[in-house]
Amino acid sequence: MLLQAGDVFCVEGSMSVVSSFIRLAEQFWSTDNKADYGHAGIILNDQGKTFEVLWTAKKSDLSKYLGQKIIIARPTVLYGTEIAISSRVVEMTLANIIQATQGLPYPVHRLFLHLVPPLAKYVSLGKLKVCSELVAEYLKQVGARPFIASGINPDTLADMFIEWKNFDVLYEGVFKGVEY
Repeated sequence: MLLQAGDVFCVEGSMSVVSSFIRLAEQFWSTDNKADYGHAGIILNDQGKTFEVLWTAKKSDLSKYLGQKIIIARPTVLYGTEIAISSRVVEMTLANIIQATQGLPYPVHRLFLHLVPPLAKYVSLGKLKVCSELVAEYLKQVGARPFIASGINPDTLADMFIEWKNFDVLYEGVFKGVEY
């Protein structure tokens, strides 16, 4: 699998109560009545280093998701155009996102707002974002999606990767590592 900086992913998430709860809430609101993904992040390099909101916003690694269902996508063109997203824009946006959010705590309170997605969309308290909102903000800043990031969940992101023509799905299935 040939990863590059700026690729994005959604993963099933651990089998914890929190992950199961997230997917259940997503499924309730989902238009296709399914929600396979409970976590999202941004890929930083070809080795699978990531930037994610876990208990804090921090760098991590895709290897911790071995054996879990994952979808990895690459935003290729600006939303609504045929203009390619430049690697320089990706680089600068990643640097800005990391600088602005690294070390910020996970906003647990926002999970409750996601129970009723319009609340999560319209009630925001500054820079604190759940994992999928961070990815959506990154995608907005590189030009791959035009909408606000608040209220976006991993299931919505995964559907976007599959349905929108400005994303290439690099892989979907059980994750076996970046060398696979």
